[in-house]
Amino acid sequence: MRMQSGRMVSLGYNKFVRSDDVTAVEPLTEGRGPGRRTLVWVRGIEDPVVASRSVAAIINDLTNPTLAGE
Repeated sequence: MRMQSGRMVSLGYNKFVRSDDVTAVEPLTEGRGPGRRTLVWVRGIEDPVVASRSVAAIINDLTNPTLAGE
């Protein structure tokens, strides 16, 4: 898996971060339920950012190259 640099990645809730600044993504370790969200650690921000998108969707955006014309 190779990180794509310089991309804006949507975390949901109208939040975006640069792919270069994402340092960790914490998947849900227990069953999904009310209030359970993916946590994303971003360089320069002490606490994790709460994302509404799944870990798989965020990792996909971090690692797949953009399509032509995007």
